[in-house]
Amino acid sequence: MHWSEIAGYVASALVFITFSMKTIVPLRMVAIFSNVAFIVYAAGAGLVPILVLHATLLPLNVFRTWQHVETFRRIRRAAEGRADVDVLVPFMTRRAVPGGTQLFHKGDRAEHLYLLSKGRILLTEIGKELQAGALFGEVGMFADDGLRTTSAVCVDDCELLVIDRDRIIELYHRDSAFGYYLTRLIANRMGDNIEQMAGGRGP
Repeated sequence: MHWSEIAGYVASALVFITFSMKTIVPLRMVAIFSNVAFIVYAAGAGLVPILVLHATLLPLNVFRTWQHVETFRRIRRAAEGRADVDVLVPFMTRRAVPGGTQLFHKGDRAEHLYLLSKGRILLTEIGKELQAGALFGEVGMFADDGLRTTSAVCVDDCELLVIDRDRIIELYHRDSAFGYYLTRLIANRMGDNIEQMAGGRGP
């Protein structure tokens, strides 16, 4: 049996293996070896179309594998690092809001998440005043009914950073590291709220 024919059988076996694999990085690695085997087979057998196809697919598979590995590294860094609200800032829009403005009412549809940059916000029903640096609106955003659990009004002139629900969903699905950061951030914020309630600083 000629060496190019052996390479063809190996390449075919590797393609079959890729169809049975579920984990993306090992799948890509097997696909890379399959491309190499097909290139060897096509070169030896003089099959130019197959040679061109797999010579094109090889760098594409290498690039995609690198992308997946980088994504996993970013998720690992997100898991090991501190869940910081700053991860949201590059995706948010800055908005100046005059004092006395009602941002939302209890029972409203929660369409935005807010980060208070300057000023003070009063959560009316619970009598809690938020200072600069506070993230708010996350409870309604991720509640089952998607409704605001309290009202929010600007005590004085405020500067807000705002991101809408659709943008968050888009980023969550597009970037796994962002999704992991956001999940940890919301969990930490809810943990802070529970501690405040247990300590008598909130309802």
